[in-house]
Amino acid sequence: MSRVRRSVYRQPLTPAGIRKIEDGTLDYFSTEMYGNLNTEALEEYLDHKNRTESFKRSQFSWGKLLLVVLLVGLPFTIITQYIALKIGLVTGGAFYVSYLVGMFFRWKPTQINIASGAATATDRTVTGFVFTFPAIYLLAYSSQYKMSGGEPLISPELLASSNIVPLAMVASLFASMMGLMYFIIFRRLWQVEDPLPTPGFQAFIKLLDIANDISSGVASHAKRSLQLVGVSFIGMFSFGFLRDFPIIRGEVPILTWIMQSVGFGNWFSHGRIHIPYSWSRYTHFAYELTGITFAVGWFMKFRASFIVAAGSFVTWFFIVPLVVLMDVPIYVPMMDDGITSGFVSTSSFPLPVSDASFPFMPYQAPSFAAAQGVAKIIAIGAILGGGTTALLKMLPTFRTVFIDITKTGGKGKKEWVPKRGWYEWPTSHIPIIALVAFVVISAVFTLFGHFPLLASVAFSALLVGLTFALGAIAVKISGEIGTTPVSGTSFLTLLILYGVFILIDKVQPFPYGQGQIVLMALVGTTVFGSAISLSSEIMWDFKTGLYAGTRPMHLIRGESVAILIGTPVAAIAAMFFAKQLASGNLDLEAPQATAFAVFVQILAGGEVMMPLFFLGMFIGVFVELLIGMGTAFGLGMYLPVHYTLMLVTGGAAREIWERKWLNAKAKREKWSEAKKTLKLLDSYMLMTGLYIGEAIIGTFLAIYLVLTA
Repeated sequence: MSRVRRSVYRQPLTPAGIRKIEDGTLDYFSTEMYGNLNTEALEEYLDHKNRTESFKRSQFSWGKLLLVVLLVGLPFTIITQYIALKIGLVTGGAFYVSYLVGMFFRWKPTQINIASGAATATDRTVTGFVFTFPAIYLLAYSSQYKMSGGEPLISPELLASSNIVPLAMVASLFASMMGLMYFIIFRRLWQVEDPLPTPGFQAFIKLLDIANDISSGVASHAKRSLQLVGVSFIGMFSFGFLRDFPIIRGEVPILTWIMQSVGFGNWFSHGRIHIPYSWSRYTHFAYELTGITFAVGWFMKFRASFIVAAGSFVTWFFIVPLVVLMDVPIYVPMMDDGITSGFVSTSSFPLPVSDASFPFMPYQAPSFAAAQGVAKIIAIGAILGGGTTALLKMLPTFRTVFIDITKTGGKGKKEWVPKRGWYEWPTSHIPIIALVAFVVISAVFTLFGHFPLLASVAFSALLVGLTFALGAIAVKISGEIGTTPVSGTSFLTLLILYGVFILIDKVQPFPYGQGQIVLMALVGTTVFGSAISLSSEIMWDFKTGLYAGTRPMHLIRGESVAILIGTPVAAIAAMFFAKQLASGNLDLEAPQATAFAVFVQILAGGEVMMPLFFLGMFIGVFVELLIGMGTAFGLGMYLPVHYTLMLVTGGAAREIWERKWLNAKAKREKWSEAKKTLKLLDSYMLMTGLYIGEAIIGTFLAIYLVLTA
């Protein structure tokens, strides 16, 4: 007797659903479909149904695809980079706007699914370029990340001669394509045979359902929603201009000048309400007036935003005061001149030095020194510990993954439908793309990057393997909890690459030493981050497309085009933002990038207190085991309190709005589910306008500072 296969994800069918499936009458967007979401039987039924009906139902349009990619995807490639550098989170604004564009033009659900997937894929090409890539420029150009003796870990000359931007662009193109193609295998496993819950995908389906119902007046509502985006965009752009642009005497923003004029100059600067720095000995309290953080908090909702904020509260209201009270020495690499150790007493800050003898004033008060020199090292450990633990928690589940993958061979290969054509992209292309990627990446890094041949070959092989293995783990986690662990898997990738390159250096030395090893490892981590982000993104589109009747072939085709268009823009924008960040022209927190920079200093043997790092890892592990969000908590520990307070304000505002207004009014007036969804979408549009407006004014400010420098 064969054992019945068990699954933690499989849900029982409703009696009506069973009847409809058995007689073949269960249709798209029907009541029975909604009553049986995430059931293996329904998803197998829909996959079988799509193999016939999607050839007529799913219509690929190059015009619609390019319209959304160029008008929505590419602008968000730049907007998303700015937002992620500011608060450390990659937001999904391209998704909401692309859906509204499709609804406004009355496109079919499958066309919206294809075009929106391409727009979001264009946007997601930035992930590695904002999480890891800026660390390269920080280590090369920023005075805050110099090593012992005052020398940068990556010399500017090495960075300039390595052609790193085109190399990262080429490698990211191939790795992203591999990440996309690999999920052809996983689609059968985790969306048909044993469907992952993919929490939140129901909202995507509901929006497509609304677009499908042309009698509900959706086009007029979509027009109104786009107007809401415009109103909040104009409001945020105008406020950002008053807050940030140095108009008065070419140095001071208007809002700061007004506050200084009325005597509140010590309590307000650059849009932040804060206690005076002279009062910030033991901690610092601030609240930043920023639309981006409020909007992201709104999307995250209260619980998730509070967990991030809780990490920041632990840093600023427990760790920082304790460090100052204990007067823990802080290591300042630039002050390590070979005679003095470079360790400075916390109580000594701010240091009494002149601009001529010191490149920058390191910290404005002891609390800032404690945060940078101690708390952020603990936070980096927490991010790594939480992310790694999340991966290890999944090992029992992943024990059968690679066995299951083999089941897509033989009988499971159903890409081709006789007399109709390709239903899915052929899996036979996967080894071809992997082989081409291996050869091309090895060649360009050796010939144009001047990296050792053995290291380039190992780099390519690791990239192909890690994109598959760790990408599978990351996608599985995303399908279970709705969040892709990019930070945790990227730190793990960095460790693997750095360790392998250190070993290779003993056989075939890197001509430019440790700096070149670090440079290559960071480029590889950059490329990996974008690749797994795209694997996760296509999972959501496949999941939605299964219920809408979209051919997987069309989704792969659309997102492949998006990668080719988006990656060069992402790389060029990343170079611009990274240079401005490293030179100090942009006041952006860039939490992941700065975390990677410090972590690399630890790996390279900088004078960083390793016990603090391991303490952080313990905290991350503990929080991950306790509530399952150790990485988010660690990120909060790294962020300053003025970001996280506004973040939790946005989350709390949504909680109150939904409970006291949306749900209450919907129940009182007996709204349909479609009307309630559209009202929620209105709030998403207002929030999208907020962070588009602030991101664009921030980009304009960066360009202005470059032109007037």
